[in-house]
Amino acid sequence: MKIKLSSTSFLLPKNKSWEHLSNLKDISFSEYGDIFSNMSKLKKAKKYDIEFFMIFLPDLLDYFDTKQDKNLEKKKIDNLILLIKSKIIKNNNRIVICISDFLYSNTINFSQAPQNSKQIKNYLINDLYDLAKKFKNLYIVDIDNIFSKDGLNNCFDQRNYYLCGCRLSIQGIEILAKNLRKILNRIYFTNKKVLILDADNTLWGGIVAEDGINKIQIKEDGEGFAFFDFQRAIKKIKEDGVILVIVSKNNEMDVLSVFKKHKSMFLKEEDITNFKVNWNEKTDNIIKLSKELDLGLDSFVFWDDNPIEREKVRRNLKNVTVIEPDKDVSNWTRQLLEYEGFSKFVVTGSDKLKSKQYKIRGKFISDKSKSRNEFDYLKSINLKPKKININDSNLSRAIQLSQKTNQFNLRSIRYNSNDFAKIKKNKICFLVNLKDIYGDHGIIALIILEKINKDSLFIDTFLMSCRVLGRYLESWILGEIKKIALNKRFKNIIIEYIPSKRNQIVEKFLKSSKSKEIERYKIQELFKKHKNYFSNKKSKFYILKTSEKLKNLKIYE
Repeated sequence: MKIKLSSTSFLLPKNKSWEHLSNLKDISFSEYGDIFSNMSKLKKAKKYDIEFFMIFLPDLLDYFDTKQDKNLEKKKIDNLILLIKSKIIKNNNRIVICISDFLYSNTINFSQAPQNSKQIKNYLINDLYDLAKKFKNLYIVDIDNIFSKDGLNNCFDQRNYYLCGCRLSIQGIEILAKNLRKILNRIYFTNKKVLILDADNTLWGGIVAEDGINKIQIKEDGEGFAFFDFQRAIKKIKEDGVILVIVSKNNEMDVLSVFKKHKSMFLKEEDITNFKVNWNEKTDNIIKLSKELDLGLDSFVFWDDNPIEREKVRRNLKNVTVIEPDKDVSNWTRQLLEYEGFSKFVVTGSDKLKSKQYKIRGKFISDKSKSRNEFDYLKSINLKPKKININDSNLSRAIQLSQKTNQFNLRSIRYNSNDFAKIKKNKICFLVNLKDIYGDHGIIALIILEKINKDSLFIDTFLMSCRVLGRYLESWILGEIKKIALNKRFKNIIIEYIPSKRNQIVEKFLKSSKSKEIERYKIQELFKKHKNYFSNKKSKFYILKTSEKLKNLKIYE
């Protein structure tokens, strides 16, 4: 990963704190204060995966000049925004804009009149957020907001500024680098999906089996109110797409009675996707949950007040993230909301339905397991898939699927908004929505196809949410790809499968379909103009003749 940092002031490039971003040999720094030329160099510039632009507004605007023309200041900011926009449009990499307007001031000066620097900063940030709605490769960081927890005076250093032109202290560089690393982690690694919660002394104070439903602590003064607020925080992250499950060593009826009957419970039974309330080991219950939800253990976060249970999960399920709750329950709300594992850059409409959709999946798996004939059962649930064109209303979902889908994903190639602008012009692409008797599953698949030559169509992207596995929807999608190929008179469909730790299910599908694996060298002639498809040495290639009849399509007739 190649990183470039440009700034309006000096960044002390040799400071070891920057190693939080990457190995220093992978980071390039601009010349001192050279930020605008790096924004305007659009052609023949060295390619970077991510570029960070540090904008310290006091470097650009003279706040000591009380006669400064505000229209001139606004014009400078407008020009800056135009430069940033031009950079985003003509570059395919990620752009992170970091902004600070920190100035030394006092309380009295700005107690009635607004601080000019704040107005300018807000104007700039608001315009950048408008850009970020259109360009998903743009990220904005308010440096002052990050530093506020540790104290702005500790993170800025006027002495450093006078000595070498660096506005930040050593502590400030350390904090900034760590926070920028968090953005990098979320860009390249998916967020956690499931919060596992204990019940007694976690969702409420006390033990329901011993104290009784009327004496557990929820919403009363003190700790009871802290537990109530913790539930509100849990509900908030659930509304943003986090799946909630209860794993508790308890009597199931006791726990369910609290959800159903206690008037002060903020969380309701319908908020919980799955209850594993029994006397089994929690590690065993978590493994069962992983299979039922079809999610890897690295998607799970474990929150339990009992240190013994936390240690068992740490030792036996190393991929599960175990939270160490603060000793004081008053801090749990803050601790949960500040935890970044669940955070994502954009919350889509599909995210808000996630809990409901995984409940639907649980019901589907349960019903399917009880049926005697899988084929007849799938016919009976009235499966209705639909192809959808990619447009402005669903682009965020298309990007999200591309960035985050791991299990059923043939090539695991990630695309951003700029990529999709080119894809829609040059390739065949569509999304898939699915409905059945269980409800609307939303947009759950992305397909991108590319013409290789007059006889061959290449599957650039074929990915599908694991929520809908078990319905042979992948066979229906392959059938739709075949229809497109036949309509455009292609004889062959070429498929590349790039194995990963998480997408083995794809290989099983390819082997069960009518496609045949072919040696790499046999299709290299087809890809003379597409050498990038051979960049991964692990790749396996398959060919599907458009004359072949596919299996399992009668389920959808």
